[in-house]
Amino acid sequence: MPVTSVPAPTPGPDWLAERLFDKRIVSLTGRLDAEATNRTAASLALLDASDDGEVQLWLHGVDADIDAAATLLDTLDLMGVPLHVHCRGDVRGMAIALLAPADRRTSASHATFHLREPQASCTGPASDVAIAAEHHEQQLRRLQQRIADSCGRPVDTVIGDMRDHRILTADEARDYGLIDAVTGARSVDGE
Repeated sequence: MPVTSVPAPTPGPDWLAERLFDKRIVSLTGRLDAEATNRTAASLALLDASDDGEVQLWLHGVDADIDAAATLLDTLDLMGVPLHVHCRGDVRGMAIALLAPADRRTSASHATFHLREPQASCTGPASDVAIAAEHHEQQLRRLQQRIADSCGRPVDTVIGDMRDHRILTADEARDYGLIDAVTGARSVDGE
């Protein structure tokens, strides 16, 4: 009788996201565009509505403009369950504001935090550009105030550090107040 092999089922494109979602984890990577922001907001809202357990938001290599950060910050503010934000890799720009509403904020030991103001562009008549610039500035100040409040720092310090493009290690981010704790590394000899 011939031997036949049955190919292993190949996971779909979102199989990992589905498995993480089942564990109440939402993982963000890369630049947050409108689609990723809306999908994340919907996922967080669904997790919030489905159970009273903690939700984890993992950030690694994440960057966000003002609109994406504001949308997700509003979503996180509305959550009625405990929220744990864990940072792995780089967290850049306004994505740092996503730490503000968390009940628990942790970071891997090799994560870095890039405090910098987001860039914005606008085209059109001068009046449209002026309105867009004013809106951008107002949104930026609100997010910087949220970061300052969550860190226990003056907003002018956060503004200055963002203008200077300050980069913090995980330990420096803990001392700055962005996170509560740095998670430990596994020991090579099992200790």
